[in-house]
Amino acid sequence: MVAAALILFSATPAAAKSCPPAEVERFSALIRDADGNVRLILATIRGRMTTDQVRCWAATGDRKMMVELGRRLEHGDGIARDAERAEELYKAAATPKLGTLWVYTPGVGGQPGRVMPIRTGPDEPGLPAAAFARALMHIEGRAARPSYAKGMKILKELSESGHAPARARYDAIMAGPTT
Repeated sequence: MVAAALILFSATPAAAKSCPPAEVERFSALIRDADGNVRLILATIRGRMTTDQVRCWAATGDRKMMVELGRRLEHGDGIARDAERAEELYKAAATPKLGTLWVYTPGVGGQPGRVMPIRTGPDEPGLPAAAFARALMHIEGRAARPSYAKGMKILKELSESGHAPARARYDAIMAGPTT
C-alpha cells in the first residue's frame, strides 16, 4: 500500500500551480436588440500567451497547450521551428490517458502476487485536433520524417470516428484533384 501511495504522489503534476496565468481582459456591454430588449453581454478575452507560458502549461499535461506549442514549433511562430518536437506534442495530446494506474503487489505468506488497479482520476480522451494536425504534417510533407501513408492512416481513423474536418479532408483527398 505504501508503494501505491508513493506512485500516486509522484504522478501528480506539481508544476501546474507555478505556471503563470494567461492575461485576460473582461468586457461588459448593454446592447439593445431589434425588438427593443436590453441585454447584458459579458466577454472574457484571453490575450496571446507567451511561448514560455505555453511551454510551462504544456509540461503540466495541458493537452490544449500541447497542441498550441506544437503549432508554434511546427510553423516557427515565436520559436525556432522543430517539426520533430511538434509531432511528439501532437501525438501526446492525441493519445488518451487512462485514469487507472496498475500496481503490482508481491504475494505474502507464499501467496502469488497480484496487480491492483488504482484510480488516479477520470479517463481523458485524446484531442482529435491534435491527431488531425499530426496527420496533415505527414500528408503535406511538413513532418521531420514525412510519411504520406502514416498521415492517411491517422486521417482515415479520425474520419471514421466522426471528426468532421478529418472526414471532409479525407473525402476531398479520396475524390482526387478537381479540374
